[in-house]
Formats: sequence, structure tokens, C-alpha cells
Amino acid sequence: MASELPDFISIYDNSEAAHLVYLSDSVVDAIGWTPEELVGKRGFDYFHPNEIPSLARVHAASVMNEKLSSMVRYHTRHKDGHYVQVETVVHYCYDVIVCTNFVYDPNDTGHKIRSTMADEVWSVDMDGKVELAGSWGDSQERIRQTLESSEQWIQEQQLKTKQEPRFCMILNRFTCDSTIVFVSQMAERTVGLDCERALGKSLLNFVCERDVDTVQAQLDLIKSSGMIMRLRFDWLIDNNGSSTTQPVEAIASSTNDGLAVVFRLAPRVTIN
Repeated sequence: MASELPDFISIYDNSEAAHLVYLSDSVVDAIGWTPEELVGKRGFDYFHPNEIPSLARVHAASVMNEKLSSMVRYHTRHKDGHYVQVETVVHYCYDVIVCTNFVYDPNDTGHKIRSTMADEVWSVDMDGKVELAGSWGDSQERIRQTLESSEQWIQEQQLKTKQEPRFCMILNRFTCDSTIVFVSQMAERTVGLDCERALGKSLLNFVCERDVDTVQAQLDLIKSSGMIMRLRFDWLIDNNGSSTTQPVEAIASSTNDGLAVVFRLAPRVTIN
């Protein structure tokens, strides 16, 4: 389901300042800026001033608690000076934050689907008020406590807490086999992937044969529906000609510019 509303992918570092490290081309359709104009800038410099304190709390909670799938609605500054209401699906990924961003329309089907599938949904108003619009699995009291996390950054860059190893990919939504256009370096450490050689290859090349059909069907559904979807499969690792597998879990969301996917290792479950 390719949305008629502008959308784009963004990647931030996990610092307190949330510097932009990547934007897909369609950011210009959504908020007027080109990727080159924004990369390296502080994300907070483009948010509505009244909303920054609340967004800083949501950002800290996402980082400190390594949220796999949260969503936040807020206002960001268009290049011509006015503010655009957007909603951002946030996937925390070790040392970066991978986001799919959508111009907000409460009547849009994609918005309604995302709102029901994100683990939690935050709404920040122009007066600075932050509201929990919905959550799965956590009580509102637990979410409130999460926002009041006492963890801090060290010199605005490093985290005190050790983060779970995760890696991310951007997949081409216009190829049948979902070819890889970007992969973060943590993939080499977690699943032994040669990141340079993986570019241009299908994600399915690294999926255990018995899981290929299921993963293909899930990727097709994400592309056609706009769903936020969890995947679980065995990753195929090539060890000098001999193959082993490693269970992984992933969370994926989609824009017209591509699919954003974050992976982490999963336990291998055996039942006697």
C-alpha cells in the first residue's frame, strides 16, 4: 500500500542531541529539506520549541529502554517556516535510532494501522503536553514511570547502560526479493555478515530455506498494507563454506522509500 501522503526514512544517532545521520530522498516532499541539508544536524533543532521538553523525555525513554517499536506524533519545521504534523515509528537499534516518518492524517488508513500495531503511541501537542495514546503490554503507570527515567548520557554521547546488540537494514520495496540497500556494521558482529558484499543482495539469501516462504509473505504484506510487523526466522550464516543458523527476531515498517528493519538475536528454543 503505497501512501499518497509524503513519508520518509530517517536515522538518528543515540546521543542526547539526536543527530541526523541519514534521510531518504522523500524528506523533501514531506518537509521541504533535502537530505544533505539535514544530515549532521540536531533533530531537536527542527521540532516545535514548545514540544522539545516532552520530545526529549520520549527520546530518552526510547533510548534507555531500547524500545523496538514505539510511535510519536509531533510537529516538525518545514523549510518554508511552517510546522508539519508528523508521526514517527521509532525502532531503537543499538547505536542508532531507525525511524519511518509519515505526514499525519487522522483519517489515513496507514495511520490507523500503525496506531494499532506500535507497542506504544505518544502524542505531543503544540502546548507541550504529552499524552499516551495507546500501548500494548504496559500499564499507563508503568509508561509514566518509563518517561521519568533517571538514566543520563555521559557527555551527551555515551550511555551508562550496556545496549543489546542489534543491526538494521533498509530494503528496496520495489524489488520482489527485497534487496538490501543499507546495512549497519553491527550485522558483522552479530551474524557474521559481510556488509559490503551484502549490498544489492536479497534479504532472502540469508534466510534459512524452511523460513523463506514465510518471510517473503511477511515482507509482501508489510509493503502492501503499511503494517508494523515482527518477524522471526533462522539467519543463514556462511562459515567458510559450511552453513550454520542463528535465530533472529526483527521489527519492520515501510515507507515509499523502502522498508526499515531492525534485527536482534533470538534464543534457540528447544522443548524436550
